[in-house]
Amino acid sequence: MKKRRFAALIRVVLGFVGMFVVLFLESMGISYEKRSETVSLLPPDQVMNVKKSRREKTCLMVYDSGEDNSFHAMEIYDQVLKDMRVPFDSYDVGSEGIKGFDIMLGRYESAVFVIGNYDVFEEKIFDISSWVGEGGRMLLGMTPDKSEYFDYIAGKMGIISSQYDFGEVASFVSDPGFMLGAQQAYVITDPYESSLVVELDDQCKVVAHTAEKNLPLIWQRNYKEGRFVVCNFGYAEKAYRGIFASSYTLLDDIFAYPVINASTYYLDDFPSPVPSGNGEYIMRDYGMGIADFYSSVWWPDVLKLGDKHGIRYTGLIIENYEDKTYGELPPNDSTADYYYFGNMLLNKGGELGFHGYNHQPLCGPDFMYHEDLGYKTWESNEKISEAITELSRFSKSIFPNQEFAVYVPPSDVLSMEGRAILGSSSDIKAIASIYFHGVDEYFQEFTVADDGIVETPRIVSGGIIDDYMTLAAFSELNFHYVSSHFMHPDDLLDEDRGAELGWEKYSKRLDEYMTWLDESSKGQIRNLTGSGMGGAVQRYVNLIPELKYDYNSVTLENQGLIDTAYYFVRANEGVLGNCYGGDLTKLNDTLYLLKVKSPKVVIVRR
Repeated sequence: MKKRRFAALIRVVLGFVGMFVVLFLESMGISYEKRSETVSLLPPDQVMNVKKSRREKTCLMVYDSGEDNSFHAMEIYDQVLKDMRVPFDSYDVGSEGIKGFDIMLGRYESAVFVIGNYDVFEEKIFDISSWVGEGGRMLLGMTPDKSEYFDYIAGKMGIISSQYDFGEVASFVSDPGFMLGAQQAYVITDPYESSLVVELDDQCKVVAHTAEKNLPLIWQRNYKEGRFVVCNFGYAEKAYRGIFASSYTLLDDIFAYPVINASTYYLDDFPSPVPSGNGEYIMRDYGMGIADFYSSVWWPDVLKLGDKHGIRYTGLIIENYEDKTYGELPPNDSTADYYYFGNMLLNKGGELGFHGYNHQPLCGPDFMYHEDLGYKTWESNEKISEAITELSRFSKSIFPNQEFAVYVPPSDVLSMEGRAILGSSSDIKAIASIYFHGVDEYFQEFTVADDGIVETPRIVSGGIIDDYMTLAAFSELNFHYVSSHFMHPDDLLDEDRGAELGWEKYSKRLDEYMTWLDESSKGQIRNLTGSGMGGAVQRYVNLIPELKYDYNSVTLENQGLIDTAYYFVRANEGVLGNCYGGDLTKLNDTLYLLKVKSPKVVIVRR
């Protein structure tokens, strides 16, 4: 016990020595050495295309607006296909009927059917079957119902027998040669009976199934000159888009689509005023106050994790924790903690951005909170602008050489008025809020907005990464080849965010997530700061690909290429060899990462 107390005392002393050194350097006028970004943000006028695709529509998405499940699945696939640059038309059999459907289908090379009840097609089901047999590529994008007309086509996609009752899907497991991160089973939160119970013939290639292997979730089967791909996965949610995107890549012999290739770690409320006093679980485990824990335990450990995994953190500044949203906004004159933590972060190649003058979201007087988080509204839009101006002045006075390009909304809450004010700011070039829909949250897609601001949503948070977030991280790694994580220094003060668990276990779980990402991405994902993520998204949205392939080669033309960009390339048939105009890295048996450096890339097939 005495040794433990002595060790804790030493850490505290070292923390104070470090702070003294920083304050001494401050008085000498010495600052950090600025480091260049791996990926720079571009001027908005260089981003001319936002997820455009070539003019010819080669894919038809078929849905039924009269089915709730079909409509929700359509919304998911609509965004998936746009992000993958698949040029497609949509057809609603619920409102347009089936007359002439066979003629319309014949115009397309591939089709995504997000339909549950195939009886709606009646005798047209025979035409669908013939279209596939003649070379069409059909993805069943959601779990089908067993019915009379579906049973006709079921045998052609490899189904020997099926049941009327659905089976419960509580996990998702990918074949090692299919999706990244296939080294484990992913648990599905709140599982229910959502997939068709089937027996398949030996011509089916099953690439995903449940952990018990009792339900095939994704398979492909060639039929005459065409191909069926079945996504027997009934959860039409944003968190699972990567599963649907990966299913689509099975349709063609070769398929390529742009990806972002970026991993970013945000530290919200950092640097900020360090809380005084004691934290229950910090005192329990370390016998010290909050301030001493931050400087002598938490921050050194966070830096070690960054060094181990090659991370360049993005810290988000809070000037004060007062809740004043009216009248005079007094400046914070206490800057020692900002120098101490901020300069160390910058010297590690990290970056600083804005979180807020205080921790009040940028919501004007007319905004109504749907969830009571204890937040106020600002007295006027002018006062919001004043708060942003003061935060900018404060931050630049401490870090005069830092460009503050990234903004993160407190609790991911941001009103449309606040968003418009940020859009007119000369500093803010990227907003990193949240990927998933919430009550008051500003949720985002990976894109560039009309005002030029880059939307770079965060996906997972904290060290207690639950089953839902784990599966979402797996999904986005396979969809956009992206990871975006955030945490707060005060997570260890909040039981809901892991305080009772303790920092030792919390940091271990965080390390496990970082290790999972390193291994699942095959070490190829780029560790970027928040502005680097913004620059990567700019290049991603500006790319318009044109893919052609034959027996000997794959040719990829890259309109909108700015300098470098990335693709996933799926080779369902054959192996890819030498690459001209880019760098090709094999990630698993069928999936490659292509770094494009030329408007035209040629890959040899063998």
